[in-house]
Amino acid sequence: MSTQFLPHLSQDLLNLLENKKNHDFIINVDKDNNKKEYRAHSIILGIRSDYVQDAISNGLARKENDVYILELPDISVNVFDVLISYIYGGTINIDKKDASEILNLLIACEIFKLKELYDYIQDYLIRNYQDWLKQNFALIQQVSSKTSEFSKLQNYWSTTIRKEPEILFNANDFTSVDKEALLSIYKDEELCMEENELWNHIIRWSKARNTDLPEDINEWTTNDFNILKKTIDDFLPHIRFYEISSEDFCYNVMPYNSLLSNDLYQDLSRFHLVSNWTPKFNSLTPRRTNVTLDSKLIDREQATLISSWIQGNKENKIQNKFKKMYYDFQLLIRGSRDGFTSEVFHEMCDNKGPTITVMRLKNETSILGGYCPINWDIKRREKFEKAPDSFIFSFLDEEIILSIVKHPDNAIYQFDGSNFVDLQLNYNFTSENGVYYGRRAYEKKIHNEGNFSVDEYEVFSVIKKRR
Repeated sequence: MSTQFLPHLSQDLLNLLENKKNHDFIINVDKDNNKKEYRAHSIILGIRSDYVQDAISNGLARKENDVYILELPDISVNVFDVLISYIYGGTINIDKKDASEILNLLIACEIFKLKELYDYIQDYLIRNYQDWLKQNFALIQQVSSKTSEFSKLQNYWSTTIRKEPEILFNANDFTSVDKEALLSIYKDEELCMEENELWNHIIRWSKARNTDLPEDINEWTTNDFNILKKTIDDFLPHIRFYEISSEDFCYNVMPYNSLLSNDLYQDLSRFHLVSNWTPKFNSLTPRRTNVTLDSKLIDREQATLISSWIQGNKENKIQNKFKKMYYDFQLLIRGSRDGFTSEVFHEMCDNKGPTITVMRLKNETSILGGYCPINWDIKRREKFEKAPDSFIFSFLDEEIILSIVKHPDNAIYQFDGSNFVDLQLNYNFTSENGVYYGRRAYEKKIHNEGNFSVDEYEVFSVIKKRR
């Protein structure tokens, strides 16, 4: 049985580095006043690093008086101290290093082909320096793209961008991100960000690339706009201009209208000015947002329609400008899982913000429901609530009815369960009087009037997506 005494070996080699005995290799690192000379041994460096072997072979390390000399002005003394200690002693300690030095250490490891440290350093950065990484997101992209072996940083970057793209756009170094990386983001059909924000960010990025442009756009010449257009042109086909609101179009797009083709600009203007205008150039589908909907009563298409009503759509179909779903529906309660009583409803649904309630009546296939933009709250029992954005609805096969509130001061009634005045859940929802419908506070009739029994119901918290 063999016994290892590796710490002793490590210390002996570090002592050899420190006393410089029999050195035949000099490495000069850093520059100007920070420059430092390290005396080392070609046999150890060559065995530990393929880069050093190559430098000796190709003459990058010049030879003077039987001593090799290698210049590394782009590696700092602090970084090289860690690197050379690892090469000789096989140990590494970066606990007291700041994030920028650790990232530079990773770059230096790539130069010296110390592949066994790649994952360790990447994991250390991701685990301990989240805030710094997010503030320097463009730099992380530039470093991670140097080699496919920085896969952990690459995955961190791409995963974060898809979930939280604002991290890149709010980063201190956003305008330094390279074009191809930024273009890949704009091409992503699952990117969760509003199109007007993408437009504003690409304008900001393009201006930063052309620093000679006047600060005031009113002072721009035709040539100035042409310069910006050349920078931005590849991004334009990937911006969904028809999803930009009329207000944002007016204030953010129109001042730069010369960047768009005349046909597109004219069609966009008509789209925002003419009711139900059919777009001619709206070939891009809304970005998919990987919505997971936990429901036994409504499907993804119906949830998207409900989302459009929350945004302001007044039709029973989704208009082009409302096709993107900006809300997540998080299941709070399901009758068959949690119970059908008012006690359970208030325990699981009170003070959860805006909610959607959907229900299927016993012996029926139709789905009834409503949107409550305020909190349900049993402590306000028997009080009417003002809710001008509330609405109720029904889905019956191909027939869809949206009923907008006509008496907003009495849109919601705090009582046993979801109570939209016209559509009510009462105490035991599965009893014969568990549901009441009667047209009073909302515009359209969505069902025959009377008392009914619930077969199944669900309540969802309505959460605006992070963008």
